[in-house]
Amino acid sequence: MELSVKEIAEKIQGSISGDAALKISGVSDLKGATGLQVSFILSEKHLNEALASKAPAIVSDSLSEIKDKTVIKVKSANAAYAGLLRIFYPEKEIKGAISPKAAVSPLARFSASAFIDDCVVVKEGAEIGEGAYIGAGSFIGENVKIYKGVRIYPNVTLYRDTVIGEDTIIHSGCVIGADGFRFIEDSGKIVKVLQIGNVVIGSLVEIGANCTIDRAAFGSTVIGNYVKMDNMVHIGHNVTVGDGTMIVAQTGVSGSVNIGKYCIIGGQVGIVDHVDIADGAKIGAQSGITKDVAPGAMMSGTPARPLMKLRRNEAYVGKLEDLFKRVKQIEAEIKKSSKEK
Repeated sequence: MELSVKEIAEKIQGSISGDAALKISGVSDLKGATGLQVSFILSEKHLNEALASKAPAIVSDSLSEIKDKTVIKVKSANAAYAGLLRIFYPEKEIKGAISPKAAVSPLARFSASAFIDDCVVVKEGAEIGEGAYIGAGSFIGENVKIYKGVRIYPNVTLYRDTVIGEDTIIHSGCVIGADGFRFIEDSGKIVKVLQIGNVVIGSLVEIGANCTIDRAAFGSTVIGNYVKMDNMVHIGHNVTVGDGTMIVAQTGVSGSVNIGKYCIIGGQVGIVDHVDIADGAKIGAQSGITKDVAPGAMMSGTPARPLMKLRRNEAYVGKLEDLFKRVKQIEAEIKKSSKEK
């Protein structure tokens, strides 16, 4: 694909300073760009990199002009970057087909525009919507509902009764709907408690590779719309994750936790069961959440504390050595004074 700077500016709602007729065939970072690619600059501190770049055109939300470059000024360079990637590198169009190597129950229902790849197993009662893609080796259990435009990459397991909303993406290796971790002690034996609920995932969700989301003991484990999960996130039974929340890799969420809307949970965070994390909360990497978190709070540490309080405490710890020396000096002076008396 080849577009002029004028065409690009129209698509990303930008204004041009330079050669509007310049032809562009791709997108790259400043360092790796060629003479036919557009690149991006997010702040003036990257100006020298932009000047040295081979990219003839630069998209920026901070600079209107750059020497010897054509500049497309936009409101948000990050948003423009995401949009141009979709324009120059569109996803492959899904064409409806069922591989002869797939095992699809005659009691399953699926759209003619859905694509079911090699070695996929689809059990009875499952429903697969328009334009859905089911990657090779995936398992779709009984009564699973997959809505329009869902992309399920290879080797994903969806246990019975799971619901996947429109245009959601699930990457390879995910297991959705396995039993929650629920056991009780009875007369010296560890007894499994049946988990009879399901998992409901909203629309426009993206779930990274090797994530696990457990079914509810009763009712549903619920993942809201627009939620984004990095790789290797674990969500326990009966958890609720609100719309627009982002969860970074290797985070573990225990059972019956409620996470609000538009929260950010950093990497390797551990959250104990039955806590509420309110809307807009931000949890730093490797934090341990043991109590409820207030709306918009910024928490860090183990156990997690408000970020500013944690930083003050760390500053105090840094002064302990000097404080210890001062105390020793005062003690020596007091001891010397006592002897002189």
